[in-house]
Amino acid sequence: MGYNLGIDLGGTKILAGVLDNQGNVLSKAKRKTRADGSIEKVIDRIVDVTNEALVHSDVSIAKIECIGVGAPGPLDPLGEIVHEAPNLGWRDVDLARILREKFGRPIYLSNDVDAGTWGEFIKGAGRGSANCLGAFVGTGLGGGLVFDGNLYRGSGTMAGEIGHTLIDRDGPVCVCGRKGCLEAYTSYKYISRSIWRQVEQGKMSIITSLVDEPGGEICPPILKAAIEKGDEMVVDAVETSARILGLGLGSACNLINPDRIVLGGGVVEEFGAVYMNKVEEGFNVQAFKAARKMAKIVTASLRGDAGIIGAILLARSAMNGR
Repeated sequence: MGYNLGIDLGGTKILAGVLDNQGNVLSKAKRKTRADGSIEKVIDRIVDVTNEALVHSDVSIAKIECIGVGAPGPLDPLGEIVHEAPNLGWRDVDLARILREKFGRPIYLSNDVDAGTWGEFIKGAGRGSANCLGAFVGTGLGGGLVFDGNLYRGSGTMAGEIGHTLIDRDGPVCVCGRKGCLEAYTSYKYISRSIWRQVEQGKMSIITSLVDEPGGEICPPILKAAIEKGDEMVVDAVETSARILGLGLGSACNLINPDRIVLGGGVVEEFGAVYMNKVEEGFNVQAFKAARKMAKIVTASLRGDAGIIGAILLARSAMNGR
């Protein structure tokens, strides 16, 4: 039996998993990314978390047929170089070559949200659709596209960057440096900024007692805890973010006319039905009636595993020349 390794590199976490050739997850390991500007330190954490997953599976690196890596940001057309990953602070990092040297195995690089979308399309909530839009909300907002049953990357692997579509040219500064991107309204970084801005204006929130460092990013589990305690400020910030995401998805729906929209990522997973209802509310405002009738919005069913599963599926296709 052959084995494969999937690595999902995100702005907040690195997830590595060992899978068999039937797509069953045998073991996983996770570490914080801690993208502090040092590429070497992030690479070291990728190696460490991968080795941990191998130990848990009792599979040696020599038995790994290929390694699929989902990485953020636009990649070069050959899938070797991460051109720009704002949440990591990376530019033109030759990630595939570096990891080949570290592991001595075939490495296939894909965009992380392309991988997540493909994983959901093949094995998750996107199954049965023909034209699927995947959107994953967490540290940032990424998107992936499937047209006529095939992953669509565009002319230079940059298709699907829904997070950097414009909502308001005078809006908040996005991590990419531009103003008013959809990501600047929907990631938990935005939700955190909105809450702290209101706290600075004198409004009360239980968040101040739940975090160690006031003013910093508030992770989704803490936001959820505040919501469960009835914090109206946090509820409003999260619901506003969800409605804006729905507006962005409605615009995308008018453009590409999908039959399925799969939503995943840490924010979606934490807030569940309440969040999804607000997304639908914004979506129904913006999407044409005919387009929204065709597009079913669903939550990702593979949850955190979508990225590693999709990365391996894409890697095996590349290895087999498909």
